[in-house]
Amino acid sequence: MGILSDAISAALREHNVPQVGNTGTSPLAQVLRTLLAPRSTEAGAPPDQMQAEPCALRDLVLRLQQSGYADIINSWLGKGSNQPIEPHQLDHAIGTDRIDQLSSQAGVPRQSLLADLARLLPTVVDSLTPQGRLPGGSSPS
Repeated sequence: MGILSDAISAALREHNVPQVGNTGTSPLAQVLRTLLAPRSTEAGAPPDQMQAEPCALRDLVLRLQQSGYADIINSWLGKGSNQPIEPHQLDHAIGTDRIDQLSSQAGVPRQSLLADLARLLPTVVDSLTPQGRLPGGSSPS
């Protein structure tokens, strides 16, 4: 399995979200792949071969920071416990249109998707950023 699949699977297990098979083919796993590996997802790459795309992860981190949630996202990147994020904060940072699109693609009600992303994203981002570094070795701003 790739690092992204490992991170997603670990988050799904930690938060007791059902998966289908070893590749985490739950709708939430697909949404996380779409957010963190959009080009690979669009190209139809197998989930276990996907890697987090540095630009996508950096974009998510910057969106959260620029939306006023820098303390929260920085806790996910740093050592120690991850601060929680509220569903409405993710909606604000990611954007209503993007959340609606992800909800429709996954076949998951919007509010459920936001609640699940709020639970899972801290764990996934934390796993993808060892020593507080984004892929490619850079530190967040």
